[in-house]
Amino acid sequence: MPTFHSLSRFISLTCAILMTMMPGHLLAFEQVHADENAPSIEFGHAKVNMAGRTYTLELASNDTQRARGLMYRTELCDSCGMLFDFGRSRHVGMWMKNTNIALDVAYINANGKIINIEQMQPHSLQSHYSDGPVKFAIEMNVGWFAKQGLQAGDKVRLISAMPKN
Repeated sequence: MPTFHSLSRFISLTCAILMTMMPGHLLAFEQVHADENAPSIEFGHAKVNMAGRTYTLELASNDTQRARGLMYRTELCDSCGMLFDFGRSRHVGMWMKNTNIALDVAYINANGKIINIEQMQPHSLQSHYSDGPVKFAIEMNVGWFAKQGLQAGDKVRLISAMPKN
């Protein structure tokens, strides 16, 4: 007999697969895998437009969610990622403690302008800082922003956000 956890995971993955078949949607928030031993944290989701395409990303909008970020994940699909909403503009630093995947982080100001993009290596405790005050950051697989032709000075547009408290 299936456990609640295995049934819940099956339903989540089935929904993710069905949602990715919908035109115009790249669904990120159910296409990642986490360490089974890590405490569960639920994230919201946000739609953003970058380089002329719309992406649905996981949304970390409170302290607990931002502290967890993409820690403990063992993989991240090609167009999956996380939007960090800091609530107000400020200088930000991020590190990779307990993060198994190499990531790029794009720091974005309140006007949607990418301030800088940093590459971060798994398990590193080195902090990677924004070059100025930012309201948002987006983490994607390492090299993703370069592959999309995105760089500092380019714009990111937040279309919608559905936080999960």
